[in-house]
Amino acid sequence: MRVVVTGSNGFVGVHTVRALLEAGYDVLAIDIRNNNLRELRASKHLEVFIIDILNDALDTLLKQGDKVLHLAAIPRFDVADANPQKAIDVNVEGTVNVIKACIEKKVERLVYSSTGSVYSRSAPIPIREDAPREPDSVYGMTKKQAEDWIFFFGDRLPYVILRYGYIYGKGKDWGAVGAFLAKLQNGERPVVFGGKQTNDFIYIPDIVKANLLALETERTRQAYNIGTGRATSIKDVCELCIKASKSNLTMDLKPAREFDFPVFVYDVSKAQTLLGFTPEWNIYDGLEDLVKQE
Repeated sequence: MRVVVTGSNGFVGVHTVRALLEAGYDVLAIDIRNNNLRELRASKHLEVFIIDILNDALDTLLKQGDKVLHLAAIPRFDVADANPQKAIDVNVEGTVNVIKACIEKKVERLVYSSTGSVYSRSAPIPIREDAPREPDSVYGMTKKQAEDWIFFFGDRLPYVILRYGYIYGKGKDWGAVGAFLAKLQNGERPVVFGGKQTNDFIYIPDIVKANLLALETERTRQAYNIGTGRATSIKDVCELCIKASKSNLTMDLKPAREFDFPVFVYDVSKAQTLLGFTPEWNIYDGLEDLVKQE
């Protein structure tokens, strides 16, 4: 069985490609760069192609029966805000091009990496998959639009949509956890915006686990929340990073940002019941493990 991974050179992509190879899959890795994949290039089960997902020739790389894991995206709020057209091009138009290629070559399924940012800020807590999707960010809007195109073509293409929580792990040096640890490693105080807002923090090994389950589940044409079902405040996460780093530094508190959800935590019962997904890492053990690897 071959799995095609777009965005394979990114943070989630590299971790997932490694796990797929370890699990015995053949992998076709697609991205506009391949520098992070170099350590895996020795595997005889890995092919790497440098190509943009907007390229019309994308379908020539796919084969009937492939499973496609679509990770390629503009993944950051600040980048999307600075260049909305680029975010639309990659996250929406790029996804449509992937969908068209999948249908043309009759792939077995499309697994799409989405986000909790598609949900309304006022969605009932804990957030279920049937909560209103009313994003209030450029990034969230592009991911919702990509989901809508997948739904639109869903009668022609089996799909699984995974709405990730707040991911942290080795190789992600931006966002709350990555930024906190980078500051601490440089002997600088970590900056916390607000601090009281909560999020559903999920460690990268659990994301990889969900990706692999989505590639094999019989419960397709579904969207699943992928998180821990536990809310942790940004301030507490920063304090845990300081503790795990054995640092004497204190956090630098700044005013909260408008795009941060005040409270964000998932109901993950659907993923547990239908997908067979149960997170193995809590925030405390995850951060301890991450710091050991840095």
